[in-house]
Amino acid sequence: MKKIQLIRICLILVCFTLYFTNCATLETPNRLRKTIDLQGHRGARGLKPENTWPAFEEAIKYKMVTLELDTVLTKDKRIVIHHDSDTNPIICQNANGTEIKKTSLYELTLAELQSYDCGSKKNPNFPKQIPVPGTKLLSLEEFFEKVILAEKKSKEVYEFNIETKFPDDGSAPDSLVKEHTEKLIQIIEKYKVVERSTIQSFDLRTLTFSKSKNAKIKTSALFVPTYFQGFLMTIGFGNGYRETILSAAKDKQADIISPYFLYVTPKFVKESHDKGMLVIPWTVNTEKEMKRLVSCGVDGIISDYPDILDSVVRPKP
Repeated sequence: MKKIQLIRICLILVCFTLYFTNCATLETPNRLRKTIDLQGHRGARGLKPENTWPAFEEAIKYKMVTLELDTVLTKDKRIVIHHDSDTNPIICQNANGTEIKKTSLYELTLAELQSYDCGSKKNPNFPKQIPVPGTKLLSLEEFFEKVILAEKKSKEVYEFNIETKFPDDGSAPDSLVKEHTEKLIQIIEKYKVVERSTIQSFDLRTLTFSKSKNAKIKTSALFVPTYFQGFLMTIGFGNGYRETILSAAKDKQADIISPYFLYVTPKFVKESHDKGMLVIPWTVNTEKEMKRLVSCGVDGIISDYPDILDSVVRPKP
């Protein structure tokens, strides 16, 4: 009897999940973008070393609309393209092949960071990733210089989704968030890419500082669920969590809400659009989930695998 009851409960949970998350069974909301914004996460983390030029080249190869990247402020007040506010010994090493120590980027200059080899070590979480030995980290200025050359070669114009990164413990003072954001905007303005740049962050103070410095630059509010919240959303619950992040993003005048993909349901997309916000979830790496989100009417998708994203959204005849 207990086994039958357990099966019934599981079936009910499955039904809830299908009802709330299978967008294809419901009327698809209208997108706020004419075409879906395909974004290569950290360039193309699943294919080449993350946040490096080879990864961005890979994203360009698969005709991503937007290059997504992370930025940190260095000791000498430069903007470096790097995901964590600490060095990462898993993916970077010294030029001679010896291991680096985990160190705060706020204690290192750009030159010191660029002495590392961040292309030889394959990220163990991405079996398709191809190492590119000797690859160096980029400053944001170097990134834009390379993009200019790539655009001349490809005759394409790319968009940019630039994230501000701070310590995970939330210890970043307002002064650091403000300084980082303002330096980021200075570079965006210098390279005349205001109209095609978005500044995104989990630290929503970034959005406030960005809007006050240059309101023409789009902002995106990032959200990640706790494990428990993610579990509830997986089985079809958690609407309260969705409402909370929608309110938080709107309060910050975000142009885009960029949640972990589990948040996305037809209702969530519609309510975001009703509030005037685009929906661009992260990080979506399976064909099945990409198709579900497309059917939900999302405005873009961020993926480690531009090759899969390209094949799903732009299927070849």
